[in-house]
Amino acid sequence: MRWGSKSWYAVLVAVMVLVTADVLLDGPLRHLDHVVHDWSDAHIQGWRLTAVDVFAALGQRGYLARIIIPLAIIAAIRVRSLRYLWASVLIVGVLSLLQVLLKAAIPRTFPISGTDVLFVRGDAYPSGHTLNGFVLVWIILELVVVAFPASSGALPPRRRRDIAVVTGTVTAVALTVVDKHWLTDCLFSLALGPLLLQGLLILDPFATRRGPERPDKGSTDRTRRAWRGPAR
Repeated sequence: MRWGSKSWYAVLVAVMVLVTADVLLDGPLRHLDHVVHDWSDAHIQGWRLTAVDVFAALGQRGYLARIIIPLAIIAAIRVRSLRYLWASVLIVGVLSLLQVLLKAAIPRTFPISGTDVLFVRGDAYPSGHTLNGFVLVWIILELVVVAFPASSGALPPRRRRDIAVVTGTVTAVALTVVDKHWLTDCLFSLALGPLLLQGLLILDPFATRRGPERPDKGSTDRTRRAWRGPAR
């Protein structure tokens, strides 16, 4: 299944629908949530908890924003345009708003509460940290290429996309293992994250745009002489 194909879109949308339906209907995936929760409580403690929690922080918006802002400023200075700064702020803002709306649609308690309750309190569903791992990490990589053009060889577009996908996936796994999110919270975001990333790839807000190149005067003169024939 190719990235961006019709079947790719269909599978990801189907995953989001099925996971949400399972959570609402108290299906087998939601029961698996509790199995994973109990396993994590029993086995992920001490140094294991500390080690895995490092990867869970990959989706922490506050940490990522501290990287995005200076990179956006450097990019703005380099290209003498505020476009990259405003684009970064806009994407972070829209993503944050989307997370608020999604979480408000199905309020759910976090695993740490010891209860799994819907439509009463909490904003666990879906995992916002996982979405940050996809989208905000991609922003960072895009800004790195603009701010430091020499890095473009090591970070071509497809590699930047792949790194963002890996980061989002690792974040989701870590959040589940350290019991900060239910498994289904992260499964939904693992499907939505690539869709959001694909939308950004289509919009390409960080593309470096140059004006039309002005022809060199000397080369223009040489072209004219060649067209007129040899000078006599």
